[in-house]
Amino acid sequence: MKSYPLNFGKDSMNKQKLENYNLTGSIHTLSVKSPGIVEDIQKEVSNCITANSQTKNNQPTTTSIINPNKLVGDVFAYSEFETVFNTILAGAGIKNYNIVRADMRFDNYDPEHYRAYAKLNRYLISALAVTYKVKNAYRTANLFNQQQLSVAIKNDYFECENYDRAAKSEITENKTEPAQSRLEERTTSRQWRRINEKAKPEELEIVSDWNIYALKREFTDGWFERWDNAIKNLDLVQQTYNDELEKLYNADKNSYPCRFRSMTDFILQYQDCIFTRKQLIDLFTRLGVENPIRRAKNHKQRYGIEFFSKADVQRAIDEVKRATKDFFEQ
Repeated sequence: MKSYPLNFGKDSMNKQKLENYNLTGSIHTLSVKSPGIVEDIQKEVSNCITANSQTKNNQPTTTSIINPNKLVGDVFAYSEFETVFNTILAGAGIKNYNIVRADMRFDNYDPEHYRAYAKLNRYLISALAVTYKVKNAYRTANLFNQQQLSVAIKNDYFECENYDRAAKSEITENKTEPAQSRLEERTTSRQWRRINEKAKPEELEIVSDWNIYALKREFTDGWFERWDNAIKNLDLVQQTYNDELEKLYNADKNSYPCRFRSMTDFILQYQDCIFTRKQLIDLFTRLGVENPIRRAKNHKQRYGIEFFSKADVQRAIDEVKRATKDFFEQ
């Protein structure tokens, strides 16, 4: 794993490490809904599409999951994506459709990236969660070695997940996937219904393909707005975590079998939930420490807990935006 100098006493990420938070953006998969039954899919595109048909009130419709990266390889430019996507639709005989889900991936190909930036990505996703009051928020870990596999949030309109792509590839025996770490934005069916309902007649008139136009706008305007709103609530993220950490500490401090030997043990155990010096001071205050400012300083100097400034978070969000723009502007 890359070794970065510890920032003893500092409240921001190591500069070199932050600069290496690099992402490559592209569309992962899309789901489209079309009238009728999709059948007789051409062999050339059959590996790129999975079609599911159903009939309601004698009206058959088909929902198709499309992976544009399976036609000629990974697609890293929007212009190329349009060509590939339309080729797959034509090969499946789909002429009229609406997007009902779209996933955009942000990949890194360094084997150490996921672990190095897991805490930062957790902070980003937690900010989305508290901002939009997402109740379905969870973290998964390997059963045996306890390594984190993913952090995810899901509501009726969008999802966001950071996961260990290399670990997933190993589980699925995918030997062709080059990505090692992935942050993924997903816009789901209820949001797409809202997007389509709010389409203005003048917009429909000026674009040749509303779906492709709406796709670009959702991942630039829509997701950019979510991230801009999320960064305003970093204090709420810290407060939310401290509320839960305080409960955990009080519930387990006298437990037997012992869960941790001391407050320091507890902080070390849950350090990936503590993002700033201010948050650590507040937590020490809640737990009854006499001089929480000094205790936080000593803990940082002795154990090197990683803190993030708001500028660090902004830099990470800016990288997501840059990777998005790079994809859609090519």
